[in-house]
Amino acid sequence: MELTESQMEDATAGDGAPDGPDQRRTIELFLEQSRRRNRTVPIRWSFLQHQGPGEGAPAPMQVLVTRKQERALELYLLLAAVTVSEKSGFAVTEWSTSWARALGIFDEKTGGAAVSRAWRALRELRVVETARGDGRRTKVTKLREDGTGARYEVPGTAAGDPYLQLPFAYWEEGLNTKLSLPGKAMLLIALSLQPDDFPLVHTRIHEWYGINKQTVAKGIQDLLEHKVITQSRTERYDTLRTKSGVGVRPLYRFAPPFFKR
Repeated sequence: MELTESQMEDATAGDGAPDGPDQRRTIELFLEQSRRRNRTVPIRWSFLQHQGPGEGAPAPMQVLVTRKQERALELYLLLAAVTVSEKSGFAVTEWSTSWARALGIFDEKTGGAAVSRAWRALRELRVVETARGDGRRTKVTKLREDGTGARYEVPGTAAGDPYLQLPFAYWEEGLNTKLSLPGKAMLLIALSLQPDDFPLVHTRIHEWYGINKQTVAKGIQDLLEHKVITQSRTERYDTLRTKSGVGVRPLYRFAPPFFKR
């Protein structure tokens, strides 16, 4: 009897074959599937930042960082990369084992549970929806980044809709495994800043992104140690916090291949 494609995939999904794709290759397959020509992932600033100091609900990234839900953040970034088409409703249907391998988890039971918890965390933040897909796979739909549960639309088509672009180099250079969770959060924040030489002021980041100052400091150090950013120069600025009315702070810029676009 001839097997269908779904049946053939079922037959190999649980055989525990040791020669399956590793984490890096699995992510490559996801990124190849996206067919993004500019090799970047657009993410609205609203995923990172609430409305202003002390205003509104926390942004989704703030919640993920505060709760140390690094796997959920990783799945979200990869989902954002592969859900490209409005025709598909910005949804993708894949095996939980594939998502688990992308997280570096190869035990089917452990990986399935970890992926399920991550999707649940993202559902609670109202940035994704999940449903049963074909062949016992899970269909995941990307929603608007701000956590309102609104239908996703491509950013930048209207004025006042700012977004950053996360380069594929994030995965290709292994930053998904090298950086700590604070480093990943600061990478996304830094990608949203203009101009090319930008300050990373602990107090301001805490006020606007809801991330505590210790996490900010650790994230900046992580980016420096992995040569994602470099200190380009210092600048003088006016302030009431010093007796002289003048302060000095470092400015940073991205190192190749992580230039902002």
